[in-house]
Amino acid sequence: MMQPLLNQNLPEIDLNPSAATQTFTLGMGCFWGAESLFGALEGVIRTKVGYAGGTTPAPTYRQLADHIESVQVTFDSEVIALGQLLEVFFAHHTPTKPPRKRQYTSALFFHSEQQKEQMEKALAQAETTFALPVLTELLPYQTFYDAEERHQKWKLRRAPEFMLALQKFYPNFGDFNQSTAVTRVNGFLSGSGRQEVLLEELPILGLSYPLQNKLLTLFLHQGGSPCAVS
Repeated sequence: MMQPLLNQNLPEIDLNPSAATQTFTLGMGCFWGAESLFGALEGVIRTKVGYAGGTTPAPTYRQLADHIESVQVTFDSEVIALGQLLEVFFAHHTPTKPPRKRQYTSALFFHSEQQKEQMEKALAQAETTFALPVLTELLPYQTFYDAEERHQKWKLRRAPEFMLALQKFYPNFGDFNQSTAVTRVNGFLSGSGRQEVLLEELPILGLSYPLQNKLLTLFLHQGGSPCAVS
């Protein structure tokens, strides 16, 4: 279990970890855009990208074998419900389109019977929404292999000023990748999320005032990123 952060010189958003956490694992094509999409949602605590759903041990980006590019989302269930996350999942990709490769499969991984029931309900609802059959696979969660460091927080890695500012708080990559501030900035840089949430959270992300202004500007004018979901 993650322990409360003791260093008070961290972004304020990272200082009060929630006790009501759940994990949601999904695949919706390329994982870069999906990580940004969910990372910008209020109530999401952290995200990471990786590989799941296959049988081959120790997959890598160049050798995925039968695994699916996936995103793992840790969220505060008292702020955002799994049902809301499932709505976002189905609203931001095309689950009726056959993937050109196994790695881009639309998939939901259930961590419990309760999650399975909610996912089955969401799938049934999606079937009534789309004109074509929904191809999303519903799979039991087994193992999640973290993707290589260069794939984590893809949008943030292409914004050096923000990357360096946050690395000052988290020089260790493991800590960096678990930060809510890092997760949220990665999401907002892609233009994901609601403007009201960004404005509310700007002062607690650990960014200087000039970087806060720059983040708001980029949020309002960004033009999308590779593998962006729409």
